[in-house]
Amino acid sequence: MSLSAKYQYSHFIYPFIVEKNKYFSFINNILNDEKNWKLKMHEHKQDDETYNFFLPYMKKFLFPTLFWDIDFVKKYKLMTNFKKTNVLTRASCATFEFNLDSIKTGIESKRKYGVIDFDILSIKIICFEPGVCFLDIKTEVEDDNENIDFDKILDFNNMFRDVTPRNSSNNKFNIKARGIDNINDIIIFVKSIISSYESNNLEKIYYDKMFTYSYVCLSKEDWNENTNFGSLKNDFYKFQYVVDSKSSAIFNTDCAKLEENTYSRWKYSMFGFSRESGVVLVSENEKYNITKMPHNFEKAYLYMLLLAFYQRVCLINFLQDLLRKDKTMIPKLNRDLTKFTHFSWFSQITNSEHGMDIWKRWQKSFELPELYDEVHREYVEYYNTVVTSGQSKINIILIILYSASVMFAGLGIVVQLYNIKNTWMEPFLICSIILTALSYPIYLIIRWLKHKLEKRLGGRM
Repeated sequence: MSLSAKYQYSHFIYPFIVEKNKYFSFINNILNDEKNWKLKMHEHKQDDETYNFFLPYMKKFLFPTLFWDIDFVKKYKLMTNFKKTNVLTRASCATFEFNLDSIKTGIESKRKYGVIDFDILSIKIICFEPGVCFLDIKTEVEDDNENIDFDKILDFNNMFRDVTPRNSSNNKFNIKARGIDNINDIIIFVKSIISSYESNNLEKIYYDKMFTYSYVCLSKEDWNENTNFGSLKNDFYKFQYVVDSKSSAIFNTDCAKLEENTYSRWKYSMFGFSRESGVVLVSENEKYNITKMPHNFEKAYLYMLLLAFYQRVCLINFLQDLLRKDKTMIPKLNRDLTKFTHFSWFSQITNSEHGMDIWKRWQKSFELPELYDEVHREYVEYYNTVVTSGQSKINIILIILYSASVMFAGLGIVVQLYNIKNTWMEPFLICSIILTALSYPIYLIIRWLKHKLEKRLGGRM
């Protein structure tokens, strides 16, 4: 018999990278579309519980507008969009909220249910300063019954995460809604936001589906003091790994990896982590799970996910740049990696023990420590190779210059010693010495011009 849920919502998160030279235009375009998009102004007392969950430097990184004083907020509101863009492109993180008047409810045709009604509750764009952005669509499955069929939630999550411009198999679904005639309208909506600005470097876009971040509160009839969670595990793993309800897969509960990717601090809650999803399954048998937990999971806990996701995207991109073995990238990599380490790499983000447990699970699921070490190891090895190669060339030139200077000095001594008078000897020596002295600066100039040319040609490839 299928489980039933008392309450449910899912965030579908679509990561994308805006080209560095287009980030200003992207933010400016959002600000110019004032009818649909609005900057989220974080304010004290509005959601202090979420803000105070994080350590001060972490709070400043995730919610920079929280630290704008009243005078600056007034000044900002009077700015032109161009000047606002200048401010926001320098901010570590900016959140934009979409006006849902044109997109509200939807109906999905899917397998055994025929149709699944759902609401789109919010749409946001969260951008981190290097141009790593996330489109966040919050949905809620609706049901005519008091409770929601858990299998229906599994099917909906499994379907909706495929609705992306990068997924070629999305023609198997049919969605009809106010402002949405079919599945392509959702894809067109996503494309309309990012297509002109998203990086075309496919190596940097390693995620073709939406990340699923879902909350389900089971009815107390399905999970109570008489329930052994072991009987719920297979359904939970389907939920965690976004598997279709009709899948016949039976997870091996003895698998250590499955256990590592779950976390439970309280009796009636179970968190699941993976590189494709983040979920929590709770029971209404505990009051906290229907009052505070839904709020915390999509506020503070969601920002922890976004931070970990942002770090993973950045580290993957660093590795991709290193694999190109482009010597002209060394200064940029050094600058970007140093900036990332100083301003975006955090090990401690909250004083909450529960929060740190979740943060460590995200670090483990995204393999962040291993990625960070790999990036630094690859960079140091490549940097040393480039520097050693360059130093060898410099040493050869210095040896040649030294040999030439000794030769010319010897010729000068011979001329003076034997009092050789020759009209061409002295001008020859002077010209030779001048050319020898200028050879190294000329080499540096040629090397600089070669570097600029390689960089320009590399940018066009």
